[in-house]
Amino acid sequence: MLTAFLFLWMMAFIRAAGLIVMVPVFNGRNIPIPVRLTIAAFLAWVGLQTARELAVPPADVVGLVLAAAHELIIGLLMGLGVRLMFFALEMAGQIIATEMGLVVSAQIDPISQNSSSPVGVGLTLFGTLLFLISGAHHAVFMTFARSFALMPPGGISFNRSAGEVFVQSSGSIFLLAVQMAAPLMALNFVVTLTFAILSKAAPGMNAFAESFPVRIAAGLTLLAVALGLTAQLVLSGLHTAPELMLRLIP
Repeated sequence: MLTAFLFLWMMAFIRAAGLIVMVPVFNGRNIPIPVRLTIAAFLAWVGLQTARELAVPPADVVGLVLAAAHELIIGLLMGLGVRLMFFALEMAGQIIATEMGLVVSAQIDPISQNSSSPVGVGLTLFGTLLFLISGAHHAVFMTFARSFALMPPGGISFNRSAGEVFVQSSGSIFLLAVQMAAPLMALNFVVTLTFAILSKAAPGMNAFAESFPVRIAAGLTLLAVALGLTAQLVLSGLHTAPELMLRLIP
């Protein structure tokens, strides 16, 4: 009996660890590893309380490894369902920084610890703030606990539609990024067209160099104005994230 419980808790812990590795805020290096392990252990214990069926421990090491790998994949894919929105924010920030001419001023993202543009870092922090304020992290943890009722820990089965959902949701990253960056892309086109006309009227003017201050000033102003639209897109994506987490369970 004790062996069966330890097996189930270990499988649940591996699934929770995969989720914590992918979910924003909790996967940052600014959170100590013991804290992340504690959160994963607590989520595993809560998830076991909602499990309707308890799988039988495998009889050999190969079965144990396969069960652990399956649980890790479940946790990683569920976390990916939340992480996709932040991938879109990072991509939108890169597009906006390129349009504004700020792509060369890269800095370290405090969450992902990767090199990113200032706009990308700002949008990522803005999305993280919305993630916490809107209570989306509560919905993520509740959905994770519900996953044990749909897929008991230690059980091995494969959902064929999960691959199709993964491809479709990955493609939505580009759509969301373009929607967030669309106002800045349109503004850059207007600024480029305006300075192209001015360069024809005044051939001695360096239109390329003179356009940079205008791009940055107008871009920052429009970015602040369009922040409400960005917030709506982020909140809409976070609202659908719990459903996507369950659909990605293989």
